[in-house]
Amino acid sequence: MKTIIIQVLISTFVLAMIFSSCEKIEAPYFVYEEKDTIPPDTIPPDTTKLIKKVLLEDYTGHTCVNCAEAGFIAHDLQEIYGEQLIVMAVHAGFFALPRPGDPYLSDDFRCDAGNAWNNYFGVGSAGNPNGIVNRVPSSPGNYIVAVDKWDGAIHDELEKEPVAGMTIENDFKAGSKILTTVVTTKFVEELEGTFSLLVCITQDSIISGQMNNDPNVGDTPLIEEYVFMHMLEGSMNGDWGEVLIENPVVDQEYEKTYSITFEDDWVPKNCHVVAFVFDEDLKTILQVEELAVLEE
Repeated sequence: MKTIIIQVLISTFVLAMIFSSCEKIEAPYFVYEEKDTIPPDTIPPDTTKLIKKVLLEDYTGHTCVNCAEAGFIAHDLQEIYGEQLIVMAVHAGFFALPRPGDPYLSDDFRCDAGNAWNNYFGVGSAGNPNGIVNRVPSSPGNYIVAVDKWDGAIHDELEKEPVAGMTIENDFKAGSKILTTVVTTKFVEELEGTFSLLVCITQDSIISGQMNNDPNVGDTPLIEEYVFMHMLEGSMNGDWGEVLIENPVVDQEYEKTYSITFEDDWVPKNCHVVAFVFDEDLKTILQVEELAVLEE
């Protein structure tokens, strides 16, 4: 009799386990150790925590045969790092020169700010494609980062704690084509020195010709309808921005407002504002932020 009772108990336990395992579990799913006194789904997110972001400047040109591949690498890195990586494609130097009369390469994608940076950092002398990551020099006076070093340089910058936070507010008037942007910066660490702010316009989804020698990327020797992304169109406050503050006060907000009239070929829905605060002397970027001109 004892044997029969044990068998019945075992069978009942097994059936209970089977039915339990077939039960559908609704999302969201949380896994936490028993020592937790409050389930994670009831803990409010820390919205005050700053997120470190990094700027990758991709110096490029439409007659550069390796630049299309570099553009795809930049895209892949954004897939990896998400919102923490902001990309700006700077068309400057010899390979960005337009070819008058060429049906695919006659566009001029250069701008004053891009030309100024290209000359200052010496990217034109090194050739395209090349990049700059947060404008941090790898050696004294050398800011240029080769394409195969982009990932490592970005990772190194993201290892650093953020020392400032930034917000952007955009107000675009379709009738006048005027964009007004408010950028607010708050330093969370005591810093000494002079810090400047630069606010730029970038544009996505520009279709034009791009030279190419990699069949894995697209047609060779020319991609007739290449889709250019993150293209620098210009600055809202000069080629090098303007001084924001000297010896900033911790947790004090520094607000700047700028306006710009859009060019005829700037499509508002494809444009973004990219703002970054940097050390005026060293040029290194402390924090960067990006926001679409027209939020969905």
